[in-house]
Amino acid sequence: MSSEESSQALEEQCYDEERTVPVEAPATPEEWDGLLGGWEEIHQGYSFLGAARHSVLECARHLEASLAAGGDARALWTLGLYYIGGYVSYARPHAPSERRVREVMEQVAAALGDTACGHPAHPCDDVPEDSELENFPAVLELLAHPERAEGHGGDPADREDEPDEWRMSWYEGRLTREIWACPRNLAGFARAFLA
Repeated sequence: MSSEESSQALEEQCYDEERTVPVEAPATPEEWDGLLGGWEEIHQGYSFLGAARHSVLECARHLEASLAAGGDARALWTLGLYYIGGYVSYARPHAPSERRVREVMEQVAAALGDTACGHPAHPCDDVPEDSELENFPAVLELLAHPERAEGHGGDPADREDEPDEWRMSWYEGRLTREIWACPRNLAGFARAFLA
């Protein structure tokens, strides 16, 4: 092990020891904004390695709790984990963390996969490649801030003045809380993560 690797391992160990206390879920819009910004940094690869892994595991923990509680927050935590969970598998592989993330995503797929809904299609039907996730933060923001949803939603057919590409995009014309938070959509993203 080189001195640089040894130094990184020691920094990571110290950080992990300091972060043994679970982080509470955001309670204010500013806290949600901070969390979403942190997730984007992880996805873009700009986060400190120990902090990023801890954030991924905290997201998994919150997802598991929200799944058990059946709350609306499960959509944000599921899609958040889909967005950043690959960090522990690909960016900085860590087998125990990857196992934990996969276990939680398996729970989501099992718990929500058979939920009935009336939607003819879901965003999970067109799961984007990792390189196409640049619009995903808009979805997470919509879920974290329902009060900011003005201008989103409704029937895309009602906005005939918009181009077809806009009306048919899951990130523009069909960007609605209802469709993104649908349990079947969440289960579909969980299955896509596990694939």
